[in-house]
Amino acid sequence: MKDNTYLYGEDVEVPDLDRYAVMRRIELLKEHLMLLYEPHYTKRDDTRIRKVDNAVKFWEEMLKMN
Repeated sequence: MKDNTYLYGEDVEVPDLDRYAVMRRIELLKEHLMLLYEPHYTKRDDTRIRKVDNAVKFWEEMLKMN
C-alpha cells in the first residue's frame, strides 16, 4: 500500500484511525459473518459472505498500518 505522501500529497497531515473504532468494525463484521454462515451451505449468500470477509481483511490491514 502507498504511503500518505504518495496518496495525499506533500505537507498534508492525515489523521490516524481511531483503533477502537476499527476494532469495533472488525468485531461487528465478524459477528455478522457468523450469522451469514448459519444457514445450510446451499442456502447461504456466498456473494455477501465474500464481501463481508473482504471488509474484515480490509479493516485488519488498516489496523496493522495504524
